[in-house]
Amino acid sequence: MTTLDIDEKQLLISNVDVTNAFIIFEMADGRRIEAPLWWYPRLAGASLEQRKAWEILPFGDAVGWEEIDEYISAKALIVGGAAPGAVPPAEAAE
Repeated sequence: MTTLDIDEKQLLISNVDVTNAFIIFEMADGRRIEAPLWWYPRLAGASLEQRKAWEILPFGDAVGWEEIDEYISAKALIVGGAAPGAVPPAEAAE
């Protein structure tokens, strides 16, 4: 088994974009990391204004949307996986 070694400097977030389909972290080193928005039900259900009200947290490796109580780390996007309660769009339509 291998482990993922990540240098903390690789986790620094410089900007965030939330589209109708994705959450995108722009990293300080130039990378973009994205995940499907449905992975984060609170963020997916938020208004446009609430989605824009993000703040990079003090260590620079996570983002918070205080009004909707959502906090997502860069490591979470890298490792992947939906938040508890997330339902894929195909299943939600059934």
